[in-house]
Amino acid sequence: MGDTNPATSTEQLVYIGRARAASGKLAHWYRPIVGNTLDSGRQVGTLKRYASSPIGAIVTVHRPAGQPDLIYTAGQYAPAITGAWHDEAAINEWRITDRAEHQRDANEARARKELAGIPDEFNTALDTLAAHFSRLNHSQRAALLSLVQTKLLRG
Repeated sequence: MGDTNPATSTEQLVYIGRARAASGKLAHWYRPIVGNTLDSGRQVGTLKRYASSPIGAIVTVHRPAGQPDLIYTAGQYAPAITGAWHDEAAINEWRITDRAEHQRDANEARARKELAGIPDEFNTALDTLAAHFSRLNHSQRAALLSLVQTKLLRG
């Protein structure tokens, strides 16, 4: 991190795409560049993408001095695209993950919209199924999901 003036500090981040945040909302995620490598132990998430950056873009952000959790988002110190990450394999992996996360979010939003206003008894049944699913491994969940879907569609 270098100082641009005494009141700010700068940091370079690589945009790695969208993924769900702890809040459950789809967020945009960045990894800091440390030296010439990515900080794999730290990610910065935001609900609004910095500088309309494509996946793999290097974005330079400015922070108020002494406030490492804040980023200027407008004006002279607004985030700006300043390069592109060099690892094409990583960028392709981030793109695939980004598309999958976006599609999952769109599917869930569509299902919520279509199921809005269903009686509480359906929610109770779904909560019961979710409790059972949570105890299973991935393969068992897939098998049970197929079984439930088959039984429900048969009527």
